Amino acid sequence: MRSSTTITQWLLENKIRVERCYEQEVNYTPSKWSKRLGHAEVLAHYYKFAKEVTENARKTLKCELDVAYGTTDRTKYDIYGIDLPKDAPIFVFIHGGYWQEGSKDMAAFAAPVLICKGIKVITVGYDLCPNVKLRDIISQIKKAIEQILKYALTLGSRGVWISGHSAGAHLASSLLFDPLWMEKITKSGYLNLLKGVILIGGVFNLKPLINTTINDNLKLTKDEIVEYSFTTLDTKNNKPIQGVKVIVTVAECDSPGLINESRECAQKLITIVDNVQYIFLRDNIDHFDIVEKFTDEEFVLTKIILNTVKVG
Repeated sequence: MRSSTTITQWLLENKIRVERCYEQEVNYTPSKWSKRLGHAEVLAHYYKFAKEVTENARKTLKCELDVAYGTTDRTKYDIYGIDLPKDAPIFVFIHGGYWQEGSKDMAAFAAPVLICKGIKVITVGYDLCPNVKLRDIISQIKKAIEQILKYALTLGSRGVWISGHSAGAHLASSLLFDPLWMEKITKSGYLNLLKGVILIGGVFNLKPLINTTINDNLKLTKDEIVEYSFTTLDTKNNKPIQGVKVIVTVAECDSPGLINESRECAQKLITIVDNVQYIFLRDNIDHFDIVEKFTDEEFVLTKIILNTVKVG
C-alpha cells in the first residue's frame, strides 16, 4: 500500500503531466491563437468560406474535377484553368487538417486570382487517418505529384509550383526530404519542371504531437516519427537540390508550435536546398486567413506567389 506521501507525490506528478499535455495541445491548436475570432468561430468561418470559394470556382472557372491518380475516392485532384494556354505555369495546392480532416472540395482559394493571371491551379486530395497511416498519405502525394509533373511535361508547361498549408505543408516538404524520390523524378526528366515549393503554416516535427489528441487518429509509430520529423532529420548525406526555390511562410497569429517549426524547417532546408526564403507575415494574420486571403490579389502572400510563379 502506498503511503500518503507517495500518493501525494504521484498526484502532483500526474497533475504536472496533464498540465504539460494540455499546454502542448494548445501550442499545436492554431484556432486558439486567432485574434479576429474565437476558437470555434474561426473554424466555422474557415470551413464555410473554403466551401463557398471552391463551389464558386467550380461554377465560374473552366475546370476538370476528380482526376484519379489512385484507386480510392479521395486520391483525386481538380484542375482549374483548363482553358489557359498549354504552357501556363501550374500551382499545386495540398490542403491541411492534421492528415485527418479537410478535402480538395474546399481548397480552391487561389484559383480565381491565379487563373486571371494565367496560372493554372491544381488542388490535391488524399486519404485521411485513421483509415490509412501517415506513410500511406505521403506515398499518395508523391504519386499525385509525379502524375501532375507528367501532365505538365506533356502540355509543355513552363513550370510547376507545389504548395501546402498546415499538414499539407508537411506533405509538400516530404518531397524535398526524400533523396530517392528526388532522384526518381530527375531520371524521369521531371525535375526541370519543378520550379518551387511553398510551405504555409506547416507542421514539420511529429514528436510534439504524441501526447495530444491530434495523435488519437494518427497513431504515429516510432518509425514514422523519426522518418517524417523533418526538422530533426540528418541531411548531411543528401545531395544539394538546385534550381528549386523554397518559400517557408507562417503567420503572426499562428500557434507557437507551428511558428517555431516553420523557422526550424527553413533552417533545415538550407542544408539541402540552394534557394530558401523565410517569410513571417504580420498584421494579425492567422493560420486560416493566410490562405483565405489568397482570394485577394493585394494580399502580400498572393503578390509573392504571383510574382514568383510568373518569374519562375
